[in-house]
Amino acid sequence: VVSTQSTGSSGINAEYGGGARRGEVTYTFDGEILTLTLGEGGTSIRWNGFNGVQIITPPNRRTCGLCGNNNMKQDDEFLSRWVGRVKETYTFISSWQLPQNRECYNNEVEVTVTQEAKEKCSELFFNPYMLKCQDKLPVEKYEIACGRAVTTSTYEGWRAECNVLQSYVLECETQGLNLRRWREETNCENS
Repeated sequence: VVSTQSTGSSGINAEYGGGARRGEVTYTFDGEILTLTLGEGGTSIRWNGFNGVQIITPPNRRTCGLCGNNNMKQDDEFLSRWVGRVKETYTFISSWQLPQNRECYNNEVEVTVTQEAKEKCSELFFNPYMLKCQDKLPVEKYEIACGRAVTTSTYEGWRAECNVLQSYVLECETQGLNLRRWREETNCENS
């Protein structure tokens, strides 16, 4: 059950839950990221308006499914819905999908990344402004995703490399870094 109340131009407050689980839902929008917060000091959901979503829970708050168990131990994650611990990302994610008539897209399909894509992505991820995050968050997986996105992108005027960099920036910010000027510093202003 969710009930909402408009608070004018500043946002919407909502109550969620039923029984003992009730709280206020608030949001903030900084011009780029929409953040929903469930209750005081509760779980936050950050959305970049396109394809990047982060769910941030307080330490040791019980979670399950795709969110893992939130006990800060990586050796007991990737528990599938049916068969226990698995090694492959696709197998883990697929085990939690809702029943459908079609199979989810297997994101592990082989893509031969072009040299042009590699160069575009390296230019962004190794931009001097972005280097401050690499000590906290390794860039390799994001750089691979960037190369794949640039190579397979068919959208005219859309810069796939900037979209992947935005996901990296979101994660860097959860590590406590301020990268608010990333678009200007990396020439991703218009994407």
